[in-house]
Amino acid sequence: MGKLFDPFREDMARIKRELEKLHGCKIHVGIMGDAGSDILTIAGVHEYGATIRAHDKKLTIPLDREAKGKSPSEFNDLDWIPGRNPGVSFLARKKKRRAKNKKSEGLSPSSDYNPDDYTWMYMLVDSVTIPERSFIRASYDNGKKDLENCCKEAIDGIISERWTAEQAVNFIGDWALEMTRNYFNTQLAPPKSDITQRTSNSYQPLYDETGRIFKSITFYPEWGSGS
Repeated sequence: MGKLFDPFREDMARIKRELEKLHGCKIHVGIMGDAGSDILTIAGVHEYGATIRAHDKKLTIPLDREAKGKSPSEFNDLDWIPGRNPGVSFLARKKKRRAKNKKSEGLSPSSDYNPDDYTWMYMLVDSVTIPERSFIRASYDNGKKDLENCCKEAIDGIISERWTAEQAVNFIGDWALEMTRNYFNTQLAPPKSDITQRTSNSYQPLYDETGRIFKSITFYPEWGSGS
């Protein structure tokens, strides 16, 4: 007696196998790195907000593009100028010639100094509060319904298009990654402060010339032991 070939049963076995494998997978989306790495620390500060306090010395905030990425010790022509508010002071360069229409928004030197006579290089403060700008949790909350539909499409792919669980996971991961990056690029708030904007080429919060945080957003699958 010949063996009866049952394509329906074989396909059902395939679907069950791939769906069980998909069910056992967790998809991680965000900033990946080892615990304690600087990129995870930076991302966590922006995701949840933080107050950074000085211990021995003042925190140094660059106010001029030339000062960004440099230590005040690299300059030999900086004058210390007290601020109007307690705990705030400045390091500035005396201008050789008085400049006209030079903006000095956000600066509060003591009344003994004319802001237009200086190039303001650094602000010295006791602490800095970085506001919460969630881009992982907020992107998920904002796109949760669309992400659910994406997962349904992945399941349909396994059933109707003969996708493997790996293909379904990559489909979901790529979609979630794009969702998070789009949120990062378009919806982050609050905007950069006037002080931060003085040394930045972009108005987009968290985005600097390197784009390091944005480029670090990725995803990876964590398969179950039975996968």
